Amino acid sequence: MNGTVEIPEEIVERVRSLCQALPEVTVRVDQSLTSERSTAHSFDIRRRSFCLLVARAGTTGPPVSMLVLRADPDEREGLVASGHPFFAPRAGRDRIGVLLNDHTDWGEVSQLVTESYRILAPAKLSARLGPSTDVIEPRANERQQ
Repeated sequence: MNGTVEIPEEIVERVRSLCQALPEVTVRVDQSLTSERSTAHSFDIRRRSFCLLVARAGTTGPPVSMLVLRADPDEREGLVASGHPFFAPRAGRDRIGVLLNDHTDWGEVSQLVTESYRILAPAKLSARLGPSTDVIEPRANERQQ
């Protein structure tokens, strides 16, 4: 493949706003580009990644943006069984992959990001989010229409 694989900026901003709305989140950026992979954005809580945003070269078209998140094993199983846009990443049995595109359900992504955060966050930080049914929405000035 010729050229650099990149994540569309609007997707980077959308995911960044979801993740950074959560308490004490830090971002690590791995800029070691390859011909098959984009810059990787890892959103961490206490140095542990709960959300990884990356793009891979598409086999027949444009690059494919994706998130890799922590997930409860039962939830993961159900999401993987439901098929597209969910997949089982190579990263481990406690993770779920989500393909991001023009048809992404950002409400569902928000819930998955929040639940992934809860899996790794200390109880005091997780408690700051309220009940697990709460969904963290992007700040009003950062929402895409």
